[in-house]
Amino acid sequence: MNYSFIIKNTKRVVLFFILFSLLIYSLYAELKPFNNKNNYLSLSEEINFGRLLPISFKYTVSSCINQTDCGHNLFDSNRNTQWISSREGVEESILIDFYSKRLMNSLQWEFSSTTATVTEIQVQVLNRGEWKTIQTAYNPALKGLIEFPNIDASILKINFLKQEGYNLVLKNLSLLLNDSNLTSIPERFTGYALPISNAIIPEDDYSLPGAPRKYRNGIHKGMDINFYYGIDQVEQKIKMTTPVYAIKSGEIVRVDHDYSPMTLTDHSDITQYNQTHPVTYVDKDFGGRQIWIDHKNGVMSSYNHLSSISPNVKLGGRIAKGELLGTAGNSGLLAEAKNTKEQIHLHLEIWIDGEFLGNDLKPYQSKKFLQFFFTE
Repeated sequence: MNYSFIIKNTKRVVLFFILFSLLIYSLYAELKPFNNKNNYLSLSEEINFGRLLPISFKYTVSSCINQTDCGHNLFDSNRNTQWISSREGVEESILIDFYSKRLMNSLQWEFSSTTATVTEIQVQVLNRGEWKTIQTAYNPALKGLIEFPNIDASILKINFLKQEGYNLVLKNLSLLLNDSNLTSIPERFTGYALPISNAIIPEDDYSLPGAPRKYRNGIHKGMDINFYYGIDQVEQKIKMTTPVYAIKSGEIVRVDHDYSPMTLTDHSDITQYNQTHPVTYVDKDFGGRQIWIDHKNGVMSSYNHLSSISPNVKLGGRIAKGELLGTAGNSGLLAEAKNTKEQIHLHLEIWIDGEFLGNDLKPYQSKKFLQFFFTE
């Protein structure tokens, strides 16, 4: 018996199955990525954040490799995020709809170094139901700009002719009128880290900014983080020992090292008063033990219900993004007054130019904004 022949062919069969398995896994990973609840945007989305973004628009991309690396990354002013298309085909596109005609005169882009080879970028307008190319860039560089005569248009389509079998990988895309960027979310609204590692942005409206709080005649001014992704991406409940971190660098403008716990009498008195009176100033409230950070760009963050605060966090001191602030808890809540372990979570408030995020937004808009906000 020819044992060498058998061994050689057995090795080939094993190698074939290994390579085949890797191929299937890669395809599955591309089509079925981890279902991270913080990444829910689709191929087509509206960007409308009220006063925070004066120009509203809708975009539609031709394909995405997964939810995380989809078209929304083109508009977040963050070079660390990207749109990755599927590998099939030789053409990808993005359609931008401003709803009404706007003036513009250039297109700016930045590809990743890992992108498929792009042979053309075509800028098209919709003219009487047909797409008309008004400018083309041939063999574009990884980073560049196309200028075209001033136009007023409501809908544009950008086509990318690429190498088949490879992903188009694009970091940023901007339509401009001179130096005015018409399609990018300002840089100060992106690049923040989640305050709890792998925290899950809440799905229910009640836990988002702007939700009513009838029991105290108020409005919820932050978001409640109750869960995070633990080992093997399994959802875990926030605990008293869960670390809380700074979402971005800044200056500590409030730190409650001398916090006195909420009593049942405190909780009852504050609740009864707030139900019948407008809240004009707060000296002690349901926020409990808190830390406030001024990020020096018009954005401030407030961390509420903490069970402990790191001794390194000092009033007037500087804090780095990702630096430990303390631990989550239930301070300021009825559960603290009853001395129980219930209601443990982190209440995070984001204040922009003196107003809380969500003040003029619907809950779904706030959640969408938070996905752009937390991109680190």
